[in-house]
Amino acid sequence: MKTFDIKNILTPTDFSDTAAMAIEHSAFMARMSRATLHLLHVIKVSEFTYAIDNPATLSNNLDDLENFCIEKLQKIASDLNLKHGINVKTTVSRGNPIEEIETAVASNHIDVVVMGTHGLSGFNEYFIGSNAHKTIKRCPCPVITVRADSQKTGFQHIVLPIENSYHSLEKVNRTVDLAKLYAAKIHLLGVRHDHEELALKKFDIMIENVESVIAHAGVAYDKTIIDGDHLGEQTLKFAKKMNADLIVVLADQESELNDTPFGALAKQMVNHTKIPVLSIKPKEGKFAPLSAV
Repeated sequence: MKTFDIKNILTPTDFSDTAAMAIEHSAFMARMSRATLHLLHVIKVSEFTYAIDNPATLSNNLDDLENFCIEKLQKIASDLNLKHGINVKTTVSRGNPIEEIETAVASNHIDVVVMGTHGLSGFNEYFIGSNAHKTIKRCPCPVITVRADSQKTGFQHIVLPIENSYHSLEKVNRTVDLAKLYAAKIHLLGVRHDHEELALKKFDIMIENVESVIAHAGVAYDKTIIDGDHLGEQTLKFAKKMNADLIVVLADQESELNDTPFGALAKQMVNHTKIPVLSIKPKEGKFAPLSAV
């Protein structure tokens, strides 16, 4: 039974180069999974409210802008249909981008969001100004973030980090489904940070279970076990070494994610790697059980 059955993909776009790269990734995924691609552009009305005093002028400007964006989005959709032979639906809305993304996810039964992120550094990294970070935190479905320099579409080498946390297991089934879709290899990275005898035994059993699920699905994989406390830093280093084109993380729960309410690990991944990142929101309460695929 599939746990990651992709039928509807959403990609928000601001018409930037980064968004264009995200669209290429989502179009390729739509073709591979025979899914419908939904393109969304959101006009932030607040930016016009402060710039224009006359309400009539505001209305006219917004209408003109909306018509322009509709035509631009429809041209992108037409080109994607011609290039990939996929079904593309377009929406232009007005309001707060995050709220509009949430509405689009709910109303279109979206299975995965693919969106661009510019990446941040310095103080801005810790200031919640990124639509990508907010979407990862609030979106109920998985979110894939890509940078403008993520030129390669499709995934062949997927890094799956597992630590001493049962919530970490929630990534496994979806990672396996994605690997099967792309005929990709999974690089299983086990990170041990609790060295008490009982904890080590539990960790070994956990890794064995993960291996069993991957092997049963017929997906190629390798396994690396390391010791350490910095899951994000070690995962990034390992992903670079493996020449990975996707890293799978939880949008909550994993060790470093509990350092701040905004998801330190997912934020670190999104900001500090050119590799696309798949962020999965864990279920509340007990972890989701593994299932043989």
